[in-house]
Amino acid sequence: MRFARGLAAVLAAALAPAALLAGSSAAGGAGSPPPRSAASPALASVGVLYRIAGCRSRGARAYRDGPRRRAVAIGFDDGPAADTPAFVHMLERSRAHATFFLIGAHVGASFRPTLLRELRDGDALGDHTFTHPDLLRSASVRGQLAGTMAAIRLLSGYTPCVFRPPYGDYDAAIVQRARSLGLATVLWNVDPADWARPGTQAIERRVLAAVQPGSIILSHDGGGPRGQTLAAYPAIIAALRARGYRILTIPELLGFRPVFEPCMRLCDGIGIPRPELPRDALLQRAP
Repeated sequence: MRFARGLAAVLAAALAPAALLAGSSAAGGAGSPPPRSAASPALASVGVLYRIAGCRSRGARAYRDGPRRRAVAIGFDDGPAADTPAFVHMLERSRAHATFFLIGAHVGASFRPTLLRELRDGDALGDHTFTHPDLLRSASVRGQLAGTMAAIRLLSGYTPCVFRPPYGDYDAAIVQRARSLGLATVLWNVDPADWARPGTQAIERRVLAAVQPGSIILSHDGGGPRGQTLAAYPAIIAALRARGYRILTIPELLGFRPVFEPCMRLCDGIGIPRPELPRDALLQRAP
């Protein structure tokens, strides 16, 4: 069985998280130096670098939106896929961040550079199950979630703290099971039905008609050709900013704290000095 074979491979990695330590005390941006060896003179001159390792979620309910402030979050589902690198490039050009909800079975070695690029840019990674089943009919909810978390961590060093159930199908037991793994269940309150490929202008119009302070916007970078969605978002982002909205990741919108750890060998291009860590960052020991 495909799910059992794939899940067995990723669950070989340990799922136990490291103990969290104190938060940092300084604010800063999200710049990233090139990868450096821990033994290099350049690294020694700036001290220890820290890489994003995940986030700390909270709450025992399913989130459909965030606080009613002038900020929104965009979630792209069903990747990583062939179009995902183009979405990352689009976000870079738009100077915007998003949350990518990944299907564990798609998280292969060829996508490692893309995941690291997302993390370097300040995007967040989320759990979208291992094989995209309807969890209300699945006999292995925990395996679907834990397997995807392990796959993402093995490839990128990042452990998600947000989870989106396929088709939006969930119940209280699924929320509780996700919570036991450190995952917050995240839905949406803006859905342009971009999966049906209604046209770029329709996607743009539907998002902008429905968005409100604190909205979580659903779209897709995988699951089929996503050129229409890709073409719609530069205009969506520009229009949201013209309305005074900040565009955040879902963990940022919900106030979940980022977790960083020191780079012990290579930072994979995503290491930053401690003074540049976010003000609310939590630090954990390196594995």
